[in-house]
Amino acid sequence: MVIIPYETHHTHVLYVNIFWMEKKFIVSDLKPGQTLFDEPFALSELEKKSSQQGKIYYNIGLSDKTGEIHGKIWSEALVNCDLNTKIGEIVKVTGSIQEYNGKTQIVVDKMSVTTEISPAEFLPVTTRDRSQMKEDLKNEIDKIKNQDYQKLLLAFWHDANYLDRYSNFPAAEYVHHAYVGGLLEHVWEMYQLSRAYKSIYPNLDWDLFFTGLFFHDIGKLEELDIVGAAIIRTNAGRLIAHIGQGILFIDRLISKTNSDFDSVSKDKLFHLILSHQGELEFGSPVRPQMVESLILSMVDANSASINQATKHIEKSIVSGEDFTEYHKWLGRSFYQKDYLPDATKDQ
Repeated sequence: MVIIPYETHHTHVLYVNIFWMEKKFIVSDLKPGQTLFDEPFALSELEKKSSQQGKIYYNIGLSDKTGEIHGKIWSEALVNCDLNTKIGEIVKVTGSIQEYNGKTQIVVDKMSVTTEISPAEFLPVTTRDRSQMKEDLKNEIDKIKNQDYQKLLLAFWHDANYLDRYSNFPAAEYVHHAYVGGLLEHVWEMYQLSRAYKSIYPNLDWDLFFTGLFFHDIGKLEELDIVGAAIIRTNAGRLIAHIGQGILFIDRLISKTNSDFDSVSKDKLFHLILSHQGELEFGSPVRPQMVESLILSMVDANSASINQATKHIEKSIVSGEDFTEYHKWLGRSFYQKDYLPDATKDQ
């Protein structure tokens, strides 16, 4: 059996096996009336329920890198399904695609875990060039004049494990940049957005700002993980969350690489990490109290919101409607007609 590495994620390694089975259907192309036989998906939801008549059934969610479909395992099919399957595992599914209340759903007749297909088929990946994004950030690191900040950045950059995780991790479980390479893309977008501030406000402490930008979500490396074909929140992530994890991470990195790190510079950097979500109700324990931290919170919100909007449109555009469905996080629908293919616009 021949295998070649695909990407590494934290302590896990994904592989592309040239002899593995191929998918016949992708979620984004599923239509009512189709029948699936042993079709592989990643399990994203499995919830036990009870009908009014007392019959047991399960709500199920199945996904691949093109999207997610929800459906049911009715009571008569339970005997043919492995109900001990864990979220993120890849399963072979036999069932039918139906329409219910105007939405496409799947009714599962049989389900079992499989190891015959690469997890890479089920993980969405950034569409941006990760090599170019890393090159852009490294070029900026090389320009940092503050020796404490540059030494910290380079210590991180030259650690192969840290850089691998930074390049491959998502920025979130669900909300924004929730895909392989999402963290790197999010930081790169913030860097691009903030370059205008650098030229407009020459008194901005760019060395401090860029270091805070680069490390603002570093706690995500401890808060999240990729297991099988699922982005999960770790126990430490649930207990401490990414802002707390970020402070702990940077404190350890400073102790490891530079015991003479200036205490005031350290306090300022910690402030940027602690305040980057902008408001107490958004999860930051302190509000931005420096120009640098204020700008950081703004470009963080800009990148996150625009990513959510554009990804929402990309998923919704196949509907052919003028507006997307309501986006619960952004609290609105988006006009998408201008994003439709030219042939559709003329209809």
